[in-house]
Amino acid sequence: MPAPSHAHATAWAVKVLKKAMNDGALVPGCKLSEQKISAELGISRNTLRQAFTVLSAQNLVEQIPNRGVFVASPDKEQISELMVMRLALESTAIELSGPGEKPAIRAVIEKARQARAAGSVSAMASANQDFHRLLVAQAGSLRLDTLMSSALAEMRLLFFSFVTVVDFHAQFVDLNAELLELIEAGEKVAAQKALRSYLAKSSDYFMANL
Repeated sequence: MPAPSHAHATAWAVKVLKKAMNDGALVPGCKLSEQKISAELGISRNTLRQAFTVLSAQNLVEQIPNRGVFVASPDKEQISELMVMRLALESTAIELSGPGEKPAIRAVIEKARQARAAGSVSAMASANQDFHRLLVAQAGSLRLDTLMSSALAEMRLLFFSFVTVVDFHAQFVDLNAELLELIEAGEKVAAQKALRSYLAKSSDYFMANL
C-alpha cells in the first residue's frame, strides 16, 4: 500500500497503525521499531514520529524515554476513565435515541450469537464493539461518534489481554440483547440503569484480572 502525499502521510500512518492494533497484528506491549515501520510504510522517520505522537495522545501507544515506543497496555486508571467516558457517551445516546426497532443493531447481536456458538472470542469481541459503536451512532452526532471510536480503540487493546477468555465475552451477547430491547421499547431510564450495571460488571472483571 503506497503512502499518500506528504501533507496526509501522518494521518494515513495513524490510520494504518490503528488498524493493525484493531486486527491484533500489533498487540499490547509490542515495541514499535521506527526503522522497520517507516520502511514498511514508505514514510520518513519524522512522519512516523508525528504519527506516534498522535497515537500517544489517544492513549494507544506509550513513548518511554531511552527505550522506545510500545503499544499501550491499559492499566487500572485508564480502565476506570474509559468506563466513565463510555457511560457518559452511551447514556447520552440512549437519551437521544428514539424508540422502535434498530435493525442494524439487531443484526450485530445475531452476528455475536453466531460467534458465540462457534466459540470465536475475537468475533464476539468485534461484534460487541460494533454494538456499542452503533448504539452511540443513534444520537446522530459526529463528535460523539469520534469520541466513541477513540474509546473503543483503547478497549480493543484491553480485549486482546483477555482474548482467550470465552466466558467473559459470551455473557455480554445476552446483555447487549437485553439492553437493546429496553432501548427499542423507549424505556430510557431502565436502559441507562442496565448500562451502568453492564459497565460496572465489565470494569470489575478487568480490575480483578489485571
